[in-house]
Amino acid sequence: MHEMTGEMPVRLLKFFLSLALAPQAWAQKTPATVPAADGVFAAFATHPLVGIGEWHGLAQETDFYAALIRDPRFARDVGNIVLETGSASQQAVVDRYVNGDAVPYPELRRVWSDQVGWIPTVTYIGSINLYSALRAVNLSLPPAQRIKVWLGEPPIDWSQIRTKGDWAPLMKERDNHPADLIAREILAKGKKALVIYGGAHLGLFGAAKYFNLRAQIDAKEPGAWFVVVPYVGYLEKPCTARFERDTRAWREPALAQVTGALKKRLLPPGCSVVDLAPEANEKQRESWEAYNSNFAGLTADALLYLGPRASLTRSPIRSDLYLDQDFRNEIDRRNRIMTGESLTEYTEKENIAASRPFFPN
Repeated sequence: MHEMTGEMPVRLLKFFLSLALAPQAWAQKTPATVPAADGVFAAFATHPLVGIGEWHGLAQETDFYAALIRDPRFARDVGNIVLETGSASQQAVVDRYVNGDAVPYPELRRVWSDQVGWIPTVTYIGSINLYSALRAVNLSLPPAQRIKVWLGEPPIDWSQIRTKGDWAPLMKERDNHPADLIAREILAKGKKALVIYGGAHLGLFGAAKYFNLRAQIDAKEPGAWFVVVPYVGYLEKPCTARFERDTRAWREPALAQVTGALKKRLLPPGCSVVDLAPEANEKQRESWEAYNSNFAGLTADALLYLGPRASLTRSPIRSDLYLDQDFRNEIDRRNRIMTGESLTEYTEKENIAASRPFFPN
């Protein structure tokens, strides 16, 4: 168990108390922020779980994870990280790797490749490099103080998956498995954990519609979560320009609590974060509205500011998807099972640019 051995900096404590006691302070034109890492560790002082909703492949977001786990406060005050990018069937492998054992790359690759719900598989270097960063941090620490990595995806043996009927039932476990893991290994033992999962797993949809990871933990231990969502701007350029004009004093990475005036600005009329198909029916429109609220940050506790929308970039893809033909063939087989289509993406041509914008101009 990792105890809270350090004290929260006085300036952070005063900051968060001021938000709780004087919400009118948020009526200022530029909402207040704190350095993002400081805000996350302050949240851990009052919550066992900090969840970060991920936009898969957002380079600045994966860089922030690496900075968090390199901060000495992480191993000291938190000690656990739960990742959507790893398959629970490979828990023993990742345990060996992050504790310094020599693990052959084809074996290590199964940690992020043997996935149930990532289609076709985890592809972003930023996500994969986090395992290397965790290993480096752990090797600088005594064994008793090392960070424990928990792989959240349900176990799967792809050698036994031949049809969509073999695979589909496992998709129903993608929220159940990590929720049970967190309840058993973190909350029941009085520990803390950083939980990195796609934003849909950490949003609020109403339990009857989507009993996701967040909802399942809420049902077992209300108040356990402090949820953070990254700012990514809006599909409508005037909406992005207006928000970024009002927050131009923010310096990334920063954390701003979602309350008061900031909450009112997150999703103004006529602004959207995710797109809606023109032919959408009433049920799809309702789902779109929920996704918009979640991804804009309205259902989160804090907004993670990583920079203006135009500055956000996409992590490169891993090269073994086009350099290792046997591996690509296997991923293609899985893709055909999951989607009915052959793998055409993830080529060398797509990986030429060192830094690609995350959103089209």
